[in-house]
Amino acid sequence: MKTEWDIIVVGGGPAGIFAALEAAKAGASVLLFERKREMGIPVRCGEAVGKVDFHSYTEVDPRWISTEINTFVMVLPNGKEVKLKSNIYAGYIINRDLFEYDMAARAAAAGACIRMRSNVCDLLKNVSGEICGVRVEKRGTFQEYHARIVIAADGVESRIARQAGIASVLNIRDIEPCVQATLSGVDIPEKALYLYVGTCYAPGGYAWVFPKANRCANVGLGINGKYSKRGRNAESYLQDFLKRFFPEASVQRYVSGGVPVSTNLETLSLKNLLITGDAGHMVNPLNGGGITHAIESGIRAGKAAAGACRKPGKMQSLFDVYEKDIYRRFGKNHESQYRIKELVYQMNDEEYNRIGEEVLKIDLKKRSFLAVFRKVVKEHPGFLADVLRAFTGI
Repeated sequence: MKTEWDIIVVGGGPAGIFAALEAAKAGASVLLFERKREMGIPVRCGEAVGKVDFHSYTEVDPRWISTEINTFVMVLPNGKEVKLKSNIYAGYIINRDLFEYDMAARAAAAGACIRMRSNVCDLLKNVSGEICGVRVEKRGTFQEYHARIVIAADGVESRIARQAGIASVLNIRDIEPCVQATLSGVDIPEKALYLYVGTCYAPGGYAWVFPKANRCANVGLGINGKYSKRGRNAESYLQDFLKRFFPEASVQRYVSGGVPVSTNLETLSLKNLLITGDAGHMVNPLNGGGITHAIESGIRAGKAAAGACRKPGKMQSLFDVYEKDIYRRFGKNHESQYRIKELVYQMNDEEYNRIGEEVLKIDLKKRSFLAVFRKVVKEHPGFLADVLRAFTGI
């Protein structure tokens, strides 16, 4: 395989795949490295995406859709269910493994070269200190590959940004350990997302039940170590949750991983390096969702990189635009959502129950996410500005 490329993409998740796809479509020579054995596996994700956003990014294959969602329910610590108005959430639970596999095939068809089981262990730098490629380990053999631009899409544990000298290490309070079991033999509403809020379920986070086809569901939770009980971890909380709500269900898959719940990484480009997706902390810090954010940031990164290959003299301005676009699209809102998260996670179960009871008094047709947070603001008035920014994008 040739060792000189226009663009090298490190990481084969949604951000990396879409970056490679867009850059290849624009005519750049693209090489993508992924350290896993198989694209899309393991699935460390709840697999929920917004319907409108998902369709706006790509032609959707029906095979990717496990179930369609149109109902949103919050379960309080006292067990009461707070259902929000119909069609407040239109989305899918996808088969992310099929989605990533197929999108990688589309990237390859567009001209990108994809290499699995390839661990990018080092950045290469020239005599002037600029990044000029990567060093890759595959089955004990090391090989160097050179590129004009490197795109870091290597996830929350990204080493590329750190090796480039960017302060990307998360504070312990800004990364949540999450565990999830994919269950079979469960009887739950097929079109409803269930979120369980309260320290009794998942301190400093929440538990989720996302339905999939054929009586299956993704059931998981994320916690924050700052609020969990001494000696408890995410797995122990999930085991308690499964015993309580799904004692007879069979476990088909069990995964774990860390989810960034911080604001976006401040530096997303450095000379000829771009950072995208989870590597840039582009996850909603309030709910931990990040698939569509990874897709959009990957698309923008791929286009910016391809543009810089065509016009090297405009690389800096193109990358500056990329950073500004990401901040406008996600970053500004994530700052407000982060502050909301910091307050919500400190609430005790009595507060959750009290606010939930107030929401239940609202007519079902008027129950929205904003209505819920208005009740939170009633107890915490200083919270109003952030709630308004989060829900209006101002």
